[in-house]
Formats: sequence, C-alpha cells, structure tokens
Amino acid sequence: MHAAAQGQLGPCQPIFPAADVGLDATEPVEIVLLSEDRSQQAAHILQERGRKSRPMHKARQILACGDKSSLPSEASSRPSLSAVLSEVQTRLSRSIVQRVPLLTWTQQITCKSLRADLIAGLTVGVMVIPQSMSYANIAGLPYIYGMYAACVPAMVYAIFGQSRQLAVGPVAMVSLLINAGLEGQMQGVCEGWKAHAHATAGASAANDEYCKSEYIKMAIFTSLVMGLMQIVAMVLRMGFLVTFLGHPVTSGFTSGAAIIIGLSQVKYMVGVHLPKSQYVYVTVYELAAQIQDTKFMTLLLGSACLVFLFCAKEVSRRYPRLSLLGPLAPLLCCAAGTILLWLCTPLRETYEVSYVGENGGITPGIFPVSLDAWDFSNFSKVLPTALSCCLIGYMESIAIGKNLAAKHGYELEPGQELLALGLANVVGALFSSYPVTGSFSRSAVNNATGAVTQLSGLITALVIVCTLLFLTRLFDYLPDFVLAAIVISSVAPLVAYREAGKLWRVKKQDFFLWVAAFLGTLFLGVLQGIALAVGLSMCIVIYESVRPQITILWRLPGTTIYRNLKQESSGAFVPNVFIARIGSSIYFANAFFIKDWLRARISALAQINRTEYIVLEMTAVVSVDSTALHVLEDLVLDFRSKGVQIAFAMVGNRLDRTFRKAGLANFVGERWFFPTVHDAVVGCLRHQKAKRKLLASTNRERANSGPTCTLTLTDCGTSEASMAEATLETMSDLENGMELPLSRSQEDLLAIEDNPVHIGNEIGSSNDVHHSCTVIFINLLEDVPMIMGDITAIFQRRGLTVCRANIEAMGDGLSGKTSRPRRAAHVYHIRSLHSGKLQEDELRELKAELKELVHQRVHSPRPIS
Repeated sequence: MHAAAQGQLGPCQPIFPAADVGLDATEPVEIVLLSEDRSQQAAHILQERGRKSRPMHKARQILACGDKSSLPSEASSRPSLSAVLSEVQTRLSRSIVQRVPLLTWTQQITCKSLRADLIAGLTVGVMVIPQSMSYANIAGLPYIYGMYAACVPAMVYAIFGQSRQLAVGPVAMVSLLINAGLEGQMQGVCEGWKAHAHATAGASAANDEYCKSEYIKMAIFTSLVMGLMQIVAMVLRMGFLVTFLGHPVTSGFTSGAAIIIGLSQVKYMVGVHLPKSQYVYVTVYELAAQIQDTKFMTLLLGSACLVFLFCAKEVSRRYPRLSLLGPLAPLLCCAAGTILLWLCTPLRETYEVSYVGENGGITPGIFPVSLDAWDFSNFSKVLPTALSCCLIGYMESIAIGKNLAAKHGYELEPGQELLALGLANVVGALFSSYPVTGSFSRSAVNNATGAVTQLSGLITALVIVCTLLFLTRLFDYLPDFVLAAIVISSVAPLVAYREAGKLWRVKKQDFFLWVAAFLGTLFLGVLQGIALAVGLSMCIVIYESVRPQITILWRLPGTTIYRNLKQESSGAFVPNVFIARIGSSIYFANAFFIKDWLRARISALAQINRTEYIVLEMTAVVSVDSTALHVLEDLVLDFRSKGVQIAFAMVGNRLDRTFRKAGLANFVGERWFFPTVHDAVVGCLRHQKAKRKLLASTNRERANSGPTCTLTLTDCGTSEASMAEATLETMSDLENGMELPLSRSQEDLLAIEDNPVHIGNEIGSSNDVHHSCTVIFINLLEDVPMIMGDITAIFQRRGLTVCRANIEAMGDGLSGKTSRPRRAAHVYHIRSLHSGKLQEDELRELKAELKELVHQRVHSPRPIS
C-alpha cells in the first residue's frame, strides 16, 4: 500500500538539500516534543474518535440529549428558531453531500478527466457485454438478464459509491451462488422443476416457461433481499463482520468455486449436453461418460478462442502499448465467432455448433420493471442465498475498492460502500437485475485505462443501454463456446494454487484451512463450502480468543530488560520468580484457560525452579469482565494458600479502575501492583528476603521458648515432642526453600522497604535487540578503571567492530566509603567483519573470555553469571 501510494505521489524530495544546511549522516537527531496545546488537541481528537467508534456511544449521546432537554432551562439560554433551522440545514446538507458522492465528483470533472473517463467507460462497456451474458448463463438465467444486471446497478453505484475505479455488475462467484442456492429451492416452488433440475437453461426454458419465469423472479427477489441486508448492515455498522473470514478460507473457497465455474463451461467447449451440477465429481463423471460424443469442430474453435484470450492477456501485460488488447479480446472473439458462424452455414447445420440465437435469441428493448417479482413469501427460501451473496460480494468489492483507493490516494468508508452496493441491488431489483457486486477483472481494466471519477461507470451503463436498444440482434449468432472461453479465462486466475504453496511455507495451519475450504467447496457444494469457510473462520476466532497468547519472560543478563523466552535465546530466569505476559483482554471464555495455564507451568517448574512469586505483565489486557475478576481472585487465593504471591505489572488506567471498583486491588494489596516488570521483580525479591528473615526469627524464638530436649525427642512429653518436631520440620522446610504461607498479621510485620535489591556481576548478549548488531551487556557491582580498553582489545583480537558503546555509572556504592562510582553498566553494539551478527559458538567463546577478564579485574567473591 505504501509503495503504491509512493508511486502515485512520486519520489520524496527533501525540502532543503543536505548540502545547503550542512547535514551530516552521522550527526545525531534530536527528538523534539509537540507543543502542549497541540498535544492536548491531538489527544482530545483521538479520544473522541475512539468514543464515536464504539457502537453504544451514539445511543448514550441521544439519551443524554433527551435528559438535558427534559430539564427546565431559562428562556435566555434557548436558541432561536432561526439558529435551530440553520443548524438543521447545515447538518442535512453535510449529510447529503457525504452520502451522495455524485455531488462531489461532478464538480471535479475537467476536460482531461472527461476524456479519460470516456475511454475507460467505453472499454469496460465493450468488455462487460460478453461477460455479463456468460455470467447470466452461470446463474441459470437467460443471457439478457446479465445485461440488465450490468446496467442499472452501475448507474446507481456511480451516484452513491465512493470508489472512482470500481466496476459494479454481475460476477462469476455471485452468479454461481445464485444458481447453487436457488436451484434447490425451486423444487418447492415449481412442480415441474424436479424433472428439469439437471437440464440446461435453454432446455428448461423450452419445456417449462412457468418454472423458468419463477426462477427468474426468485433471482430478482434475491437481489432485493441482498440489497436490504447491505443497507441494514450499514445502519448497524456491521461491515466489520467480513473480517471474520480469514484469508486462507476465502482463498480456498474462491479457488474451489472457480474450478466449479470452469468445469461448468467445459460442455460448451466440447459440444455435449451435461447435467448442471455444483458438485465437481458429478460434472467430471458425466463428462467422462459422454466424452465419446465430443464435437471436434466445437472443441477446436473453442480451444483456439481460449488460447487467444490467454495470449491477449499476456501480451497486454508485457507490452504497455498493447494494454487495450486484453480488455478488448473478449469482444474481438465475439465478433470473430459471430461473423464466422453467420457466414459458415455448415458450422451450424453440419457440425452443430451451438449459438445464442438457437433457441430464440435475445429480446431487444430496455430493461423491464420487475415489481411482480417481489414476492415476500419467498423470503425464507432466498435468505441463505442472499446472505451468501451479501457476504462474498461485499468482501470482494471492499477488497478491490480499498486496493484501488490506496493506489490513488483517497479514503474509502466501508459503511458508504455497503449503502452504495445495497442501493445498487435494491434499485436493480426494480429493473430485472439479479445480485451484483464489484468485479475484479473489470475494475482492473477500468483502472488501467485511466478512469478518474465515477463517470466511467455511468458511461459503461450507457453503452449497455445502447446495446439493449439497438444491438441485441447482433448477438444471435454468437457461439456458446466463445462465452464459455470468456468465463474460463476470467476465472482461471482465481485458482490460487501459488497461494497454497506460500501458506505451506509460511504457516502449515493456514495451509490446512485453505485445503479444507477448497475441498469442501468442490465436494460438498458451493453454499456448503461457504458455510464451511465461515465455520472454519469462526472456529479460528474462537480458538484464538479462548486460548490467548501467554508469553514467558526472562531477563537478559546484565540488564533490566525482560524478553520473550522464544524470542530471546540467551536470557536467564530469576530464581523463584515466574514472569508471564497476558496477550489479550480477559473475559469469561479465556479466564479459566489462563488459570489452568499458570497452574500447569508452575507445577512443571517445581523441581527445577520452585516458584514463590508470579509476575503478570498486563500491558495487552485492556479490559476484564466479572467472570475474569472472580477467576483472578480465586487464582490469588489458590496460589497464596501454597505460599505463592502474585504481582501485577504495567496495569493500564482502564483496567486499574475496574480492579478498584470490583475491590480486587484491595483484596490483592496495593503493594503487589508495579509500574514495570523489573519493579515487580525487585518488589518480589524484597518481599522474599523480608519473609525469610521473619520466618527464621520466628523459628528461632519457637526453638528457644520450647522444652530443653538436646538429645532425643523421647526425653520430653508427647505434646512437647510434637511441638519440637514441628519446629524442626519447619526449619528444615525453610532451609530447603519450602516456605509456608504467611498470615495477614505476619505480612504486615515485613520490613520490605529496608531491603536493597541490585543486579550482580553479569555478562549478557542478544542478537535480537538490534537489527544488525550483536549487543553485549556487562554489569559490574564495582566499576573498574580502564576496563573498557581491555574489553575493546578482546573485540579487536576476535575481528569484531564496535559500532556503539555506552557506559553508565550508577550510584555511590553500597558502603559509601569510596569516592568512585561502585556500579557500572556497559553496553556494546558489535559486528563481525565476516558474518555481521555473531553466531552461537562465537558468542559462547566471547562471553567466556569476558567473564575471565572480569574475574581478574574485579576483586569480588561474587561469581559471574
């Protein structure tokens, strides 16, 4: 998207050349602050935008206005009638301009843009004529209804649509959904439909005009229902629902549907009559059973037409001067096929090449009014089909529209697109149109031929109107194999086999989702395939929501940086402290998973690093519900009963308010909330030291106050012996680190603030902190003069370049008896002259040499970590 926008805007040029102002690439850049007033304005705008994006904001605003209006107010504070009318007029005009883009783009038309839109509109108009006829055949409708669908909806979208290059009309995917969805419903509407369910559209029309008429009415009524659903979705702001359809499942469904569409046209390429079916195995079986009846002349001509279409696309892609050959190729095939069949009578009579006018041709005339098709008793029958068309159609249209908008540098509002498409389908249903949406191929041609405004869509519609009035008879001798070749060449790019290979390399889970949607569409049917795709998408959403990402954090030695265990390979755990980051908000569906996850990890570490403290980093937790609050409370109680404390780090303001309202902050204790993870770790270690000190003094007091039993426990009384035994067990548990939970009164006696916590002598490294350098961290409890020279000498001996070095002195030391800084933190960004970042074995050897150096230079009994 950025690259496309940059290509439209041209390369970025600096306002002042570097040579004029003396800028140097190595000169540091100062981070400046926006002024306080502008910062406050920006914050206010963003907060208002956030409130308006919430669904209940407008309802609360209306209720608040109602409450204010019900309060008595003084006459002086009431606005005058003229002011109210002026405000209403201003808001109404603003709303009309926003909802009717025609009022905006007509003012931007220039001679240059008019010429560009005229060329684009004529090109797309010529292209859509054979395409619309082919797509109507896929939908099981007469050819003329494809032209109707390409006319009126395009006019309506040009008035209400925001996309300047989107071409709206019949598309292959929606046509297939119409045929697959309505064919099964026709058995309950028309008694004779069952006998013709597997006949071609022409045979069905010849045998039963009533069934054909009812089928057409249901297709038109589906357009009405689909349009109403899109308008309601706009009002309720439900356009976000299409985001629940993941890319792998939509790509798999589209690929499977494209193969079904292509196979449905093979019968016209080989000249045999096959039963119409949405199941690929039925089509393949019937084709194999009748392969001996293939008409080789039809196959030869159809193959030549298909090869020409593919070659024309490739030539127009490679050679910009011949870019019009691609969109004009279908019309050239139509013209050549029509002339050939008209002049060569043997092709029609001897070789039996089928053509459009074989069963009566196309009726000339303008699109008829179709109010009689609005039979709401069929609502439940067309609802599943309308819902499928609405979902797939809007997803396809908004994807194309946003892509084109990004290329040309303008914004596209999803709600307005829903309104425009809904009105296009509703108005189209008034004039014999079946469901439409944005077309990939025609929108690409519209953009490539230079469309600037929505005027190109109006010109396309005018081309169709002229064709309906004056040129329909020219299509009587149009061969069926030409229309079939046009469909096959149009849907072939939709089979995303390369995408499947990419998903296999990137993420196996997405690949299996793609395969499931692909095979489900092929073998279960189109509607069942889209239901499977939606179901898989919802399963993914639910799975990811119920199982939020929880990452385990450990510390980079020598730093106060805590990073993901999987992301950073050279970290270290803090003894007795377990740190985890919750990756999403906590609510009823995932709260128990988080609880069980923590229990399982703490139990697994019991023998290696027994946990006394759990630090939960809550940055990503935006909100919690009542179930989550109860689960957190139970979690704290459960772990405290086992002697494990839970600390919360980086709790946001919204979450903190919820905790305080629910009383969880008081229940947990204010001392267990910290601004950063490192502060939480420091707090836990201070608490640990104070707790052990208190328990040790308590045990000594118990031992001193008990009976004198220096030799054996049997020399004392039974109760006294039991007390002494319990005391000794407690002291043994303390020595082994198995501490008992403290009571509330004991917690209050802890002198936590008196315990200093600091990082020891440590050497750490990371290849993930910087994109091109290995970072070495060295923390020294006592700063050593001139040690930096020894460290850089080690780097030089190993052929390493120091890109950046930083030394920070910390404080005066623990004893305060020396004048030099007692602590120092060294950070070095280094690179190998050969391989850039250091490899694992190089890092291991370098750290060993640095540890040996620090041992020699630092006079401290503390080991190097």
